Amino acid sequence: MNCQNCKTITEGGYSLCETCELRFAGTLLRLARDVTPLHDSLDATLHPGGHSPVRIQTATPPTPIRLDVLDLIDMLDATARELWRCLDGIDALDWRKDKRNEDLKATLIACAGHPRLATFADAGFYMHVVDGIARKVDAALDPPEQRREIGTCELCETMLTAGAADQWVTCPVCGREQRAQTVKLRRLKTLCWDDSRRGSAAEIAKVFTDAGITLKRNTVNVWRRRGKLDVTLEGITYSSVYRLAISGEPVDEPPSDKARPSEGLDK
Repeated sequence: MNCQNCKTITEGGYSLCETCELRFAGTLLRLARDVTPLHDSLDATLHPGGHSPVRIQTATPPTPIRLDVLDLIDMLDATARELWRCLDGIDALDWRKDKRNEDLKATLIACAGHPRLATFADAGFYMHVVDGIARKVDAALDPPEQRREIGTCELCETMLTAGAADQWVTCPVCGREQRAQTVKLRRLKTLCWDDSRRGSAAEIAKVFTDAGITLKRNTVNVWRRRGKLDVTLEGITYSSVYRLAISGEPVDEPPSDKARPSEGLDK
């Protein structure tokens, strides 16, 4: 008989091999540990970092309860109690025979230590379901860092993404490791050497600043109004902005928008 998860050959009628059984039990215990942080995360006025030791108070949202976390707790509770019924040889959907009055945390711990965890028929299926819930719980408690596109891989042209603090990136296709700043500079070079590449003032300023050449959107707009840039209906050319940026073209900043209302009142 093969393991329902990794297909390793098992003996004695086991549905899961020893390694997968330990992994399954460990996931259940980890979910039991996450029950309390999940309940704490229901308060939507708190910072969502459920595993973070310090959370900050934020502005009150439209609803004081995070409905996505509430749905996740309900899903975890239903799955844990269904799994326990299967382990006890009870119809998974027959709640009338469920005599367990323990809370969710105790149920998860009981499932992890059940002697039939690796032998009941649907062990592989429930392991897959529990793994999926565990990934959703991790995402709810510790939201992944926001990543954005920074340029393409030098070898296979795959678009790479990185977080704000990432210094190195690894291509998911060819595995090549590259400096994030080098990828950004290569992207800027590609845009500036192609006269057909155009963008708005905000887009251009962001690409230049990400590559290490600090450029403000307001500066690009001033150059555009002075007629120093190549502008079409599709936008401003990157190449014309690059020529001015590296030449040190001076710019006199116009008065800020904050001063304009007072000027109107004076009139």
